[in-house]
Formats: sequence, structure tokens, C-alpha cells
Amino acid sequence: MLDKVKRTIEEYGMLKEGEAVLCGLSGGADSVTLLLCLCELGYAVSAVHVNHRLRGAEADRDEDFCRKLCSRLGVPLTVEQVDVKAYCAATGASTEEGARVLRYAAFERSPIEKIATAHTLSDSLETAVFDLARGSGAKGLCGIPAVRGRFVRPLIECTRGEVEAFLAERGQDFVTDSTNLTDEHSRNRIRHGVIPVLKELNPEAERAFGRLSASLRADDEYLCRKAAELLAEARRENGFEARRLASAAEPVLSRAVILLLGENELPYNSRRVAELCGIIRRGGKVCLSGNVYALCSGGLFRISALTEPSRDCVTVEGERLYEAAGKQASVIITKKDQMNCKINRMFTYTALDYAKIKGVISIRTRRGGDSIRLEGRGCTKSIKKLFAESLPAEKRDSVLLLCDGEGPAAVEGFGTAERCAVDASTETVLLFGVKID
Repeated sequence: MLDKVKRTIEEYGMLKEGEAVLCGLSGGADSVTLLLCLCELGYAVSAVHVNHRLRGAEADRDEDFCRKLCSRLGVPLTVEQVDVKAYCAATGASTEEGARVLRYAAFERSPIEKIATAHTLSDSLETAVFDLARGSGAKGLCGIPAVRGRFVRPLIECTRGEVEAFLAERGQDFVTDSTNLTDEHSRNRIRHGVIPVLKELNPEAERAFGRLSASLRADDEYLCRKAAELLAEARRENGFEARRLASAAEPVLSRAVILLLGENELPYNSRRVAELCGIIRRGGKVCLSGNVYALCSGGLFRISALTEPSRDCVTVEGERLYEAAGKQASVIITKKDQMNCKINRMFTYTALDYAKIKGVISIRTRRGGDSIRLEGRGCTKSIKKLFAESLPAEKRDSVLLLCDGEGPAAVEGFGTAERCAVDASTETVLLFGVKID
């Protein structure tokens, strides 16, 4: 199996020899196998364990196991605790989705460029079956990609059976998430009910799926390249030439529409894609989300930008309450050692070093081109990407930013810019509060 993992890494160009890599470590069989393989193959491995605080003592057991394993292997370990319940309550996300979003956000806070996750061929098959049941297009049937941005999946061509055999040979234990033993989640029902039936029909069902997904992925990648070329050819100053788009074959046009929806951070399904293809061919207008429209008229097709500059901006003129984007915001300026006395429990606060703020202070929503280097994150990120990673599209335009002459200095719910962070030398603090809905 170690040879197979090495070949997979080389085939997809996941890692260079001896390269630093962060391993997502839950303590389960897959992630323990991944950690051992990366160590044995000579990579500079660090690990991160995310405690979702959902399973009480069992979650603490998993964390303790990961600490002991990494200590034995000499692998640096970072442990992050996240509040999935609070996130789901604030965003309306399911527990499963909330945990995934917060887990990946924790991974991406690492300064290590490459992040390895322990998805296997078995996981990829389960994902494809789930997407098939939802009526996904060909892309969904491709399964989980081996590489996506910073994320690499060295076990993607290994089955769960191979993982378990690998650990058994080494006498290596692991932890089991008790929720994986129930049929509470859709993926578990697929794993316990559907996959065994497929294996009755073909014991090598996972391998057969691997061949199918590779073929579908090659086709999809080719069509996506054609779609990108189509958009480049059809692009005009105020939109896209409808006639050029409409001349494309349906598989290429539909992927071009998907690319445009993705650029504008808009969700889609097969019905929406077909609707927009029809508008491109016949003309018309359709509401996509709130005041965001797809419009085809005068020979041009366009989607109004979701992140156009906000007109809802107020200048901060001292300590008081402000109204912005339908929300109530508070600005308090106080000595650092007195700031806890100023807090109103009806508001959530972000603290900034008042002396580090430059120029005119304002409160507004996001604008195109906004970016911030959040305290403790170690990297600069666009506000657009920051929100896309953890907020549903309909909530992104109502998040308040405190800005100064250099741009966003604090973001509601996310924290303070590194350049304005409170530290030991801070004397005066600005508290930026937003009233809880």
C-alpha cells in the first residue's frame, strides 16, 4: 500500500520529495494511515486535529489519542476546538456541513502550503452515489478529486479494506467515531446499505468506480477547458456575446454557465443551469438571488455582480451607536484595562488597538477588492474568499466591516486585522460591536 500511495503522490504531483505537509488527523483509521504513510515516505509532516465539541467525552478521547500518537511519532500537532453548534445556529447550516466548513477553515489557517486529507477510493464512491441520488451531473459522478488547490489526497486510490489491512499489519490502533456506526446521516446509510449491495454484484466495485471516475473526469476537464475558452472568446466590456455563447454545444455551454455562477458566488442545480442556457438562446431575465439577475438583451448576456461596491457606509464620528445595512453597530473607545466594563451583552465585539488605526474610520459592508490579514491567520485573504469559505451567499452582503484609511480593520464575526491587533503595548482600545439579532 505504501508503494501505491507513493505512486499516487507522484502521478498527481501532490508533493515534492521531503516537502512540508499538514495532515488532517481525526484519529480514525483513514487519517492514522495517512499520517503513517507520509512519515514513512519522508515528508516533513505536521498534523492538525479539530475537536468539533459535538461528542463530549468521546471527542476528548479522540483528541487525547491524536496527541499521544503524534508525540510517539515526533510529529508537531496543532489542536483546534470549534463550536459547530453555535456556527449552525448562526448560519442555518446542518451539523455535518457546519463541521466540514469549520474543519476546513482550521486547516486553511495553517501557513503550510500543502494540506493532506485522508479521503479514500471508498469515500469517493460514497460521494458519487450520494450525488447520483441527488441528480448530479457528470462532475458529481467523478467523485472526490485527488488535488484541489492546497488540498491533496494521497489515499484516493486506496480502499477502506486496504487501509484496515495496513493498520493491522503494523498493529496500529485507531479511534472510531460512534456516529459512523449509525444510519443517522445520508453518507452512513450509503456506506451500510448501498455499498454492500454493489459489492455483492461486483466485489471490485470500488476499483470499477475508480476506472469510471477517471474516464468521466478526463471528459469533464476537457469540456471545462472548452467552456473557459468559450467565455474568453465571448467576453465583451459589459457582458458576453449571446450569439457566440449560443453557438456552443450544450455540454460546453452548460459548463460555461456553471463557471459564471461560480465566479459570482451563486449556487446552482441542473434546473438553474438549463434555465440560463435557455435565456442565452432565447433572451429574457431571471432572478438568481435577492437583487441579482441573469439578463440577456441587446445581444449581451450578463449576471449582475453580487459584490458591487456597497453604498451603505457610515463615517464613525466618536463613541455612539450607528445604523448600517439594517444593523445596529456600536463604537466604544476605552482604556484596555477597562474594556470589559464597557461590554453590552446585546452586542458581539471585536477589539482593536486604537493607536494603530489610520485615517477616517467607517462602518460598511464588503466591496469588490476588499482583503484582510486577520490576527492569527498568517495570510492575507480577500473578503470574498473569506466569506465564501464559511458563510452562505445570502448572508455575505450584510456582514459589517470596520474600516480605516488602509481598508478593512475588523470584520464582524471574524476578528481584527493583524495590523490593528491588541497586544501588550496597547493602551487604548476601540471596541467594534454589532447587535445580536
